[in-house]
Amino acid sequence: MAAASAVASSSSSPALEPHPDLSPGLSSSSVASSSSSSSRDEGARGVSCEGGGGDDVFDLDAPWVAAAEAESRLEEAAMAAAAARVGLCCAEEKGKGEEEEEDEIRDNRQRQEDELMALEAIYGDDLAVFGKKGGLHYFEIYIHYDLNDGAEVCAKLSSANEKNPKDGRCCDGIEGHGDEPDEFSYTCNFEYLPPLVLTCLLPLSYPSKDPPYFTVTVKWMDGPNVSQLCKMLDTIWAELPGQEVVYQWVESLRNSSRSYLWFDGKITLGPDTPMQKGDNRAISRSLSLESVIPSMLSYSSKKRYQAFLEDLHMCMICLSQSKGSNFIWLPCQHLFCVKCLGTLCRMHVKEGSVFQLVCPDTKCNASIPPYVLKRLLTEDEFERWDRLTLEKALDSMSDVVYCPRCVIGCLEDEDNNARCPKCSFFFCSFCKEPCHPRRQCLTPEEKFQRRQASGRMSEREVAQEILNIKALYNDVRLCPKCRMAISKTAGCNKMVCGNCGQFFCFRCGKAIKGYDHFSECKLFAPRDISAWERQMEEQYGNHVRLSLRPVGGTIRCPKCREKNFKDDEKYIFCWACRANYCTMCRREVQDKRGHFGSPECVGLEDF
Repeated sequence: MAAASAVASSSSSPALEPHPDLSPGLSSSSVASSSSSSSRDEGARGVSCEGGGGDDVFDLDAPWVAAAEAESRLEEAAMAAAAARVGLCCAEEKGKGEEEEEDEIRDNRQRQEDELMALEAIYGDDLAVFGKKGGLHYFEIYIHYDLNDGAEVCAKLSSANEKNPKDGRCCDGIEGHGDEPDEFSYTCNFEYLPPLVLTCLLPLSYPSKDPPYFTVTVKWMDGPNVSQLCKMLDTIWAELPGQEVVYQWVESLRNSSRSYLWFDGKITLGPDTPMQKGDNRAISRSLSLESVIPSMLSYSSKKRYQAFLEDLHMCMICLSQSKGSNFIWLPCQHLFCVKCLGTLCRMHVKEGSVFQLVCPDTKCNASIPPYVLKRLLTEDEFERWDRLTLEKALDSMSDVVYCPRCVIGCLEDEDNNARCPKCSFFFCSFCKEPCHPRRQCLTPEEKFQRRQASGRMSEREVAQEILNIKALYNDVRLCPKCRMAISKTAGCNKMVCGNCGQFFCFRCGKAIKGYDHFSECKLFAPRDISAWERQMEEQYGNHVRLSLRPVGGTIRCPKCREKNFKDDEKYIFCWACRANYCTMCRREVQDKRGHFGSPECVGLEDF
């Protein structure tokens, strides 16, 4: 991944903006951005779904070609060369016949067409043939710089106007570098550099007498370096007069042009100096580095994305290979095919576990961003995800509670009370009962005792309430992360929250990651049953066993063990000791009215 690492970054330094004439349509990024933020931006651009194709190669390279300027200079060169050869041609024509001249032109044309055909076969899409201009062959060849290991570009900027005269430092806090005190530099890393463009116009006298008219366009390179490349091409023609040289030119530019730029393992550009008259065939950087470098960064990023779309990648979920256009490139730089990641996202949205919508990589926990979910989910699924995310975010807020009557979110005050904006119910946020200032909330046992004393609970409701309280004390814990109540029905003490995916110990309630925690907490520890739970288990079991015996059967007295006739499900009357006993608590009952299932019967008075 290419990332911009700004040596001279500063919040006060001006942002580097691309010139509109240089790179229309290319988004600029501040050269002073860090490498991590650059990676995040690239990851955001690298999301593709089915059918993604990316920009065309020549559309991406077009801002760097300067075709109009190259064409204009070639026409000037052709006109100057034609004027210079007028007198020479007139002298030569006296000694050469008209037929011989046509044969030479015909031979040159054939050699030019053969050369163009060979170039097209060799360079493919890098050769753009534009037909003829004024009866002469005209074409452009792109030479791309694809740097697998990346290239470090050191750009030297001038800060004469930003220098602090008191301490000799720049206003943005960057120390000066280089020979001049008003210069500083920053460094960027690139995987792709904008192309070098060789534009040629083949005269009728090529290759027998004259070389091609050419321009070398490198819109990001300094002028002296481009002029040296033009001189290198002149040298090759001087060594191979009368031969086709375009192939040798292209190969020399591909292999040797970097040597004019690479010094000590990096490319050095700048500093910006007043334009000096150089080789007219050299089209170099005409704008400041502050305008050019952001466009170079954008070009490298888009080329990397284009290469991603065209390459084959393996999905680490289904282990199948496909083109990048069928993959999702997450901001964390992990790749997964659209089908697998879409299935995973739909599953979590359906189950409501939206907090588990993270990168599927086992060593990564980065969240899947909303713009990726919008591509993968249907409109209804995305709306459900949006709603669930809001609800769970509210649930995780400590000052948001829900009205027990109409389930509307409310804000609690400093006294842990809240008022519902819909039904105006004023309630305690802890117990969800009506507000009770300066009094503690009722425990589940006390609530059960009150309901039992009111006489509005049936026997079935009493038994069910006992089971509910037992389950509350024994099988429910709150998730330490999202505070969701979770019940354990079986298994070990390592629990996972179905809401947020947090692992925690059911025994002590602490958040954990692996099994190291259970060296202190037992993984399969026996349940710690309280005295109240043990009593409830015994009494409820007795009641169930006795209720299963049919009326008319015999039951032994719990005191004297004599057999008695069963004529009631709630009480036993012993004929031997002449006493009444409750079938639930097995105690002697003097007054049978309202005892069965009362707080005294179930043992709540002792707690």
